[in-house]
Amino acid sequence: MVGLVHTVLLNMIDKQTGTAATADIRRMAGLAPEQEFRIDENYDDAEFLRLFVSTCERLGLTQAQAESAFARAFYEDAVKRWPTWFRISRNAREFLKRQPGIHNGFATGISDSSARAGIRDKFRVEDRADRLIVHYKSPNRLCGYYVALANEIFDHYHDSARIEHMKCMLNGDDACEIHVIWQPSEDPM
Repeated sequence: MVGLVHTVLLNMIDKQTGTAATADIRRMAGLAPEQEFRIDENYDDAEFLRLFVSTCERLGLTQAQAESAFARAFYEDAVKRWPTWFRISRNAREFLKRQPGIHNGFATGISDSSARAGIRDKFRVEDRADRLIVHYKSPNRLCGYYVALANEIFDHYHDSARIEHMKCMLNGDDACEIHVIWQPSEDPM
């Protein structure tokens, strides 16, 4: 997992609750107080999961609440950091079709081939006439974060779609299969 994810989560905590809570969460997760995370470096998925779980514990959030808050923070960061990503897509469907490519683009700066593959293998999208089928597989099992982030993208483009989670790692499936479904009259294409 690239360091941007850690950085956005820590910035969100700091902004919402202050430096004392951030320091507590870092300590709970086993992170050094001064540890910085770089966008072009890969970090252990388990390290991020410890950070995420510590965030939930310290702030009294459920996984779904934390995923939703984190999706909002990540969306706000991405709009500022990479506005071109949002300008080149006419609607939410186009953006979500590009999302695995954007995600996988972070792997290009990582020299270790197995680490690159670990990033690239997390997402795959099938484009169907009425839907996108997102295949997600990560040891962190934060599929709710993807769903919450997709909802942020719908809001950004003033689009609507229905999300059905057909398979889920949280329910024991090997991978998640998330259907993002547009009604024919709502199809933004």
